[in-house]
Amino acid sequence: MLCGTRAEGPATAPFFNPSTKCCTYVPVLPNFLVGRMLGDDSPAFAHGRATVEARLARPRIVTPLGIGRTPTDDRRYRTRAPSSFGRDRSMRCPHYLDEGGQCGIWRHRAAVCATWYCKHVRGAVGQRFWRTLHELLSAVERGLATWCARELRADAAATHEADRRRFGEWSGREREFFIECARLVDALRWEDIEHICGPEMAPLLSRTRAAFDELRSQAIPGRLRTGAFTVIGSHRGANIVEGYDGGDRLALPDAVLEALPYFDGSAPTPDILQTIRAATGLAMERDLVRLLVDFEILIPASSRE
Repeated sequence: MLCGTRAEGPATAPFFNPSTKCCTYVPVLPNFLVGRMLGDDSPAFAHGRATVEARLARPRIVTPLGIGRTPTDDRRYRTRAPSSFGRDRSMRCPHYLDEGGQCGIWRHRAAVCATWYCKHVRGAVGQRFWRTLHELLSAVERGLATWCARELRADAAATHEADRRRFGEWSGREREFFIECARLVDALRWEDIEHICGPEMAPLLSRTRAAFDELRSQAIPGRLRTGAFTVIGSHRGANIVEGYDGGDRLALPDAVLEALPYFDGSAPTPDILQTIRAATGLAMERDLVRLLVDFEILIPASSRE
């Protein structure tokens, strides 16, 4: 996503700023992860821990649930992200380290950063899996953060500066509070987490498992039709095509692009491939068809179509 030394043409989506990369988002940090960061005294984590300490010094965003964002952060992201994500230095994450351009808290990063990618090997299939996993892990973070606050008798409903006193007996010892949250969570097993987070976990787990099964599968749908896609331009003799909304682009030869209208859902996929070969001489290999499905250039069709 960083521009090379030569003009790349339309082969890739808009580039990121090398001084921001994709780190133009302020993550919410649940209390137990804050505790892990504060308790990580390894020399390699020193710079990252300093960025966490800096956010802790801003009482408006610190509550028993963890470290949040300011309304200004939220407003800036809502209004600028569509056009400036990955490019606007003013949106850069407070945990970004200038030296080396690394993430200061990567070792203990939250779900949003653990599951977000600008490109996906399996296109839309990969994107669906990571988005589903993000929903699951985010629910776990919320559930565990609330549980920690209640276990330590802090007010889990605290949401703003005036609520800082709601740390209860931990008031004035917020750093110790967060480290204790980490200790509580580190002792949990997955079964404990499911119990703590409640009934919302079951459907999230089911969807995540289904998305993972799809990610591992190489099966090709029985019938296919052409999906919605955009031809961005040409580059080095190939057509640059964008299908799903992930920003990934494929380079397709003319022969492949011209064969796509044959996929109209009217016949089983093997029959369509035979028709294409007989009519155009193009033999579309299984891997190519699966790639086009992954990137939603081709999408499953019902038997009625």
